[in-house]
Amino acid sequence: MGDIRRRGAVVLGVTGLVAPLALAFTAAPAQAASCTTQAGPYQKQVEKFLGRPVDGKQSAADCKATQAFQTKHGITPNIGYAGSVTWGVMDLMNKQKAVGSNPNKDGKCPVNKGRIACVNLTLQLSWIQDGKKLVYGPVPVRTGR
Repeated sequence: MGDIRRRGAVVLGVTGLVAPLALAFTAAPAQAASCTTQAGPYQKQVEKFLGRPVDGKQSAADCKATQAFQTKHGITPNIGYAGSVTWGVMDLMNKQKAVGSNPNKDGKCPVNKGRIACVNLTLQLSWIQDGKKLVYGPVPVRTGR
């Protein structure tokens, strides 16, 4: 009797897995997200980062450029809104570009201690160096107070 129950459970389990797959493959493809006409709080910064004319107003071209950036970097929803998440990713990219391959430009992280982890509290970046050689990073950190 227990064997029949197990077989029934297996059949139900397989049906439960196959049904959603069938629905997923037969459903119509999702429409691309439409662009928003609303300017975000970081509109000017996003326009400057993307090399668009900086006027602080959302245009169709601004929206398309922002939406392409959001899609490329996995930011959802990707509706072209210049919000805090989009600007946060751009700001981090600016910081990483500024420090390049030498995050210890100011020399505040010791270079005579072998392998060491360092944090720049101002830029909120962290890295690992071995002497003067950069081993890992820079990567973003959240240090708090």
